[in-house]
Amino acid sequence: MLSQLWQRFAWRDRDARMRAFAETEAFGARDLARAAAQVQDPWVRRQLVLHAKDEVRHASLLHEQAAPPEAVPLGAALAGATPPPADGVDIDTLGEIGFVAFVHDAELRAVAEFQQHQAHLGADGAVFASILKDEQRHVAWTAHQLDKWRAAGRGAEVDAALRKVRRGRLLALWVRVARRFSAFTSGVLLTGVFFILLAPLAPWFRRGPGGWRPAGPAGVGPEY
Repeated sequence: MLSQLWQRFAWRDRDARMRAFAETEAFGARDLARAAAQVQDPWVRRQLVLHAKDEVRHASLLHEQAAPPEAVPLGAALAGATPPPADGVDIDTLGEIGFVAFVHDAELRAVAEFQQHQAHLGADGAVFASILKDEQRHVAWTAHQLDKWRAAGRGAEVDAALRKVRRGRLLALWVRVARRFSAFTSGVLLTGVFFILLAPLAPWFRRGPGGWRPAGPAGVGPEY
């Protein structure tokens, strides 16, 4: 029941949802391409480049599903001319292990989310079929690399990076919920202040007569 309600809410504006997905994929491609230019391991670099190409394709597919198609500046997002989203990822900040851990966690969630959307949309969800295959491959390569680092004796770093990513995701969720709750409570409180304190005082504020009034003698203002 809750899942159905969430899906209805998520797809109340189909075009806006597709545009949001397309923009997220475009920003992801940009971050992956930047990371590929900085990593030292040739295999990881190749996987990041292939991953970035997949994200560009996903952005284009999803972009074509939305109207109007020019609403999302995908070219600007890929070129870095627009700011990244609030939950953007930077390899300079996270480090190589942290970045791959972030991507792995994000792809796991993307697979689950796209599967739900595909099932909810029925025939209209066909666009997610090829995207899901790519996302599952992204989960596989990131898991493989994390396992390689564990086998090389860096398991503690991998586990710490995954914990940090999950804590950060929970914190971001809490911040979003807190912001929405504070906006709602602020609206309720301000409405209450108006009706409880200000509205009863309205009769005390005398409104002056409207319309034109004849001018008095020079230098003397109108009488009220």
